[in-house]
Amino acid sequence: MKTPGFRSVVTGVASLLAVLSSVGASPAASALPLTGVYRGEVYSQPNAVNAYSTWLGSNVTLGQGHQAKDSWANIENPTWQLQSWGNWVRAQPGRRLNYSVSMFPSGQGSLAECAQGLYDFRFRALANNMVSHGLQNSIIRLGWEFSGSWMPWYSGGGRQANFAACFRRIVTAMRAAQPSAGFQFDWNPNYDIASSDLAATYPGDAYVDYIGLDMYDQGWNGLYPVPAGCTGSCELGRWQTVWNNQFAPALTKFRTFAQSHGKPLSVPEWGVNDALTTGGGDDTHYVKQMLAFIFDPANNVAYHSYFDVQAGDGHHQLSHVDNAGGNTFQTEFPNAAAAFKSHYAGLNASVSASKATVNPAPVTRGTGFQVAGSVTSPTATSVVVKYEIRSATTLALIAEKSYSAQAFTAGQTRAYTSSFVIPASSPAGTYRVDTLVFTSDWSKTLLYRNDTLFTAN
Repeated sequence: MKTPGFRSVVTGVASLLAVLSSVGASPAASALPLTGVYRGEVYSQPNAVNAYSTWLGSNVTLGQGHQAKDSWANIENPTWQLQSWGNWVRAQPGRRLNYSVSMFPSGQGSLAECAQGLYDFRFRALANNMVSHGLQNSIIRLGWEFSGSWMPWYSGGGRQANFAACFRRIVTAMRAAQPSAGFQFDWNPNYDIASSDLAATYPGDAYVDYIGLDMYDQGWNGLYPVPAGCTGSCELGRWQTVWNNQFAPALTKFRTFAQSHGKPLSVPEWGVNDALTTGGGDDTHYVKQMLAFIFDPANNVAYHSYFDVQAGDGHHQLSHVDNAGGNTFQTEFPNAAAAFKSHYAGLNASVSASKATVNPAPVTRGTGFQVAGSVTSPTATSVVVKYEIRSATTLALIAEKSYSAQAFTAGQTRAYTSSFVIPASSPAGTYRVDTLVFTSDWSKTLLYRNDTLFTAN
């Protein structure tokens, strides 16, 4: 739980990773959750998310932005924000914006007025403006953390029904304005919302795509902060007690609620917390338990987003990414950072592929040629293997060949030979072969390489 005033918009080139990620599968079908991050607004830090991907060693395709709460202009049409996020999304296939959207500005509206439809026109405008900046398919955290009393749209104190009605009005308005935009809506309280309020504030399955919870490593039962001198088993015991008594029951509560509505879970904000803000400090147990829950298919978590910043009311940053997109920052949570990166190292070590070869070379446009390559998996798995021919200049897709349901035994290498033709109408020049490996349901890119260049005459 965060304290009042925290969610103001932060204002303040790592090389672009040209990795294709598939996001077309429905959230419920995803074999692995999407990985997101909040690293500040790309308006002021255009390289921050890309640099975070480099630090993590895994391509992050879900960037998080937060609307301001100061004016209707910054809700309906924050051009400075939409334009910069639109540029980031368009720079690489498969990217999406995870967008925290305000229901109304602080002191300039109410849930009751919103529930009556008085703000519908404003959110139709927002939908149109998002699409005009290329932000279709965004995940919208509408009225995020609404169970927190610090939020203007706080749902407590008898406001539960109005919150649910307001949520429905805004979703309906945005879908009506842009019915083909593919917006998805995340209903996102804090983890400690009362079970009765879960039901009372829920707007209905037709208006919700994800059921989210925010959960930071802060404890309120006297065990945090961990006192100086409490190390080793003493420190671990405190971390475990807080997890078992405070966090594990909340995750079970949300999982049960989401399952009862047939919705996937999300964890749009989470992070370790420094001792000065009643946090567990360099809490490896929290990080490991969170990642275990998130990546357990039984919990049906569609995406998560780590809050990788040093906020005024709590320090959370694990990465070494500085505000200029460099790598000069030194985290105060080195062991938690290592645990986080170790989890992703295990995910990314799933498959390898040889450099593809082209025969004959050079290629003659309008005439067939073959691409050969191999894929190796260290573990037993089933994947999709795909080869693409692209222009090395424009990156335009010329031809593709996919091999679905490719079953591997542990350590097995499978060879592939694919036939292609570059149309005679395509320009002569340099082309490349892209090798991609996806999970069996196409939900996650496991491998991408594009280092085979060839000439077409």
